[in-house]
Amino acid sequence: MFFAKASILKQIPCLIFVAVVTSTCAEYTKNAEIQIAQASPGVPENIVFPKNIGVIDVTAPEYGAIPNDGKDDTKAIQKALNKFPAQGRIIYLPNGIYDISNSLHWPSGERNRSDYKYTTLQGQSRDRVIIRLQDQSPLFQDANKPRPVISTGFDPDLDPNSEEFKASIAAQRFGNSLRNLTINIGKNNPGAEGLNFVANNQGAVRSVKIISEDKKGTTGLALTHGEVGPLLIEDVEIVGFDYGVRTNNAINGITMQNITVRDQNFAGIFNNGQAMSLEGFNSINSVSAIINGIDPNGGVDPGSTLTLVNAKLLGRDRANKLPGISSAGFIYTRNVVSSGYKEILLNKTREGQNIVKHSYLKEYTSHSKISLFSSPSKSLLLPIKKFPKLKWDDPKKWVNVEKFGAIANDNKDDTAAFQKAIDSGATTVVVPGGKGTFIIDGSLRLRGKVERFTSTGGVMNGKGEIVADNGTKPTLIIENFFVDFGSKLRWKNVAKRTVVYRSISHLSLESNGTGDMFIDDAVMGKLRFLNPAQDIWVRQVNPESGSETNIINNGAKLWILGFKTEQGKTKIETKNGGLTELLGGLVYAAGEQKPQDPLFRITNASATFIGVAEAYFDNDTYQIWVEETRGKQTKKLMKDQLPGRYTGNGRVLMFYTGFKE
Repeated sequence: MFFAKASILKQIPCLIFVAVVTSTCAEYTKNAEIQIAQASPGVPENIVFPKNIGVIDVTAPEYGAIPNDGKDDTKAIQKALNKFPAQGRIIYLPNGIYDISNSLHWPSGERNRSDYKYTTLQGQSRDRVIIRLQDQSPLFQDANKPRPVISTGFDPDLDPNSEEFKASIAAQRFGNSLRNLTINIGKNNPGAEGLNFVANNQGAVRSVKIISEDKKGTTGLALTHGEVGPLLIEDVEIVGFDYGVRTNNAINGITMQNITVRDQNFAGIFNNGQAMSLEGFNSINSVSAIINGIDPNGGVDPGSTLTLVNAKLLGRDRANKLPGISSAGFIYTRNVVSSGYKEILLNKTREGQNIVKHSYLKEYTSHSKISLFSSPSKSLLLPIKKFPKLKWDDPKKWVNVEKFGAIANDNKDDTAAFQKAIDSGATTVVVPGGKGTFIIDGSLRLRGKVERFTSTGGVMNGKGEIVADNGTKPTLIIENFFVDFGSKLRWKNVAKRTVVYRSISHLSLESNGTGDMFIDDAVMGKLRFLNPAQDIWVRQVNPESGSETNIINNGAKLWILGFKTEQGKTKIETKNGGLTELLGGLVYAAGEQKPQDPLFRITNASATFIGVAEAYFDNDTYQIWVEETRGKQTKKLMKDQLPGRYTGNGRVLMFYTGFKE
């Protein structure tokens, strides 16, 4: 994605209909409502890393952060961040309260090469690692010039006219993550943003709380700096602020799951342009839970596209005069329940408005369903399974592949050493960061007792394969891997057990397994799901091959939440009785799209495509959006049959069904 356009990067004016909040902010730890609905990980995570695996502990003497002493830790944490630009390192905070007085930002590195990318800030546990801004900090007083407490995409002190700042806007912020901690902006900091998060292609915010103690502050989670996404936000709770979550760009897609917002001043979520996919949402507020797009009386909406599934909207106080959801863009909702609001949904566009008074939305779309053949008026409704998490092992039980002879950067095959580590009987095997590149030229089998195969920043390369195989543990998690650009390394799954692929760059995967499979926060050239007996759940997936069909579902059940792609060729092909349900995505039609290649292909199979938005800035895009074949008859849905999206010359496929009941 190298086609940044200044016209879509400008801040779009705020909504003119803003509610005034009269309720007081209850103490967040004692709020009974939030205890029911708050976003929390299914497995409490207490992550302690072994020594000598490349993890950077901010409390080490070299950096000098000291939690719980009431002294300023800003310089110590920033020193640790600055030392490792674009090196894939984990900057780690043990449990405790870290007091700061200024912004923390990702390392600036070298412009257009190593700036603001491939960095992870990781806490030991979400509730016991707290980064707290000092009360009434001088730099965070101007609400008209928001300043992030943590920024992953830019240094807040950069001159906006500088070349460094302009470079930071481009979609090159790969591999950024924030995990397992709480951000507390303290009191009397009205100009504070909790987290300004930018990641591209692969990157995530996982298990994070963002809190304003007095409800002040502009935005809890700002997704507003330049070309944001695709990225994943999961298990996040935001308390206070004017906005809980805010976007202001039309590319590159946001995927969110298990999100809670409460006690905001203007809106829980304000989606101002993005293609947003959201499953599992709770809002407890005196203002609208979601505003999707800008009021048509205040300007032209840039193409805000919201796919919302499974939500609870609890309105309090003055919420009885407001809609639970106010939308001026494209919207699809399913299984949304509300109470305390004037209406559950106000859909207001230049063409008119639609008010939904009921307290329950079973399934709603702002634009009519499209089908090429006779199909039901509902979506496929594939079952949604929770993404598995495992309790983290005692660090003494981890094994490092180096212990068995793996040597980074020697250009020799490390397969045998890796296999010895896998077969050692350990349940956690780690590839260390900061050492360089490891080579897999053979067939590495993930088998035996191993249930977590993880990296702390080590790079993988080679011409071999890494195979998820059967083992004695019911679940195998493979996470945090970066495969070198242009590598021929392949990933395979033949397991009967559950396999999870998480946060992987360049995951080219072929699956013949029968166990449940989960993929999230991954970028790749291709995915092949070849076993009709397999069920697959995917979220925030970014296939980008321009040489062959990107995703093939050959008879399996495939559920996708959040999808972004670029380059040409067919992006999802479903055939031989397969079932595919896509909930939200962005097609960034960079590169060449040949007129004969459909975006989606269905061949004697079933599929639903919901909330798919498009942007392109070159001379071509997809002419055929859906090609569906039943028996010997083939029909095509052409781009001109779809409504236009104001930004990026694009179209939106809001609700397509192609299946028989």
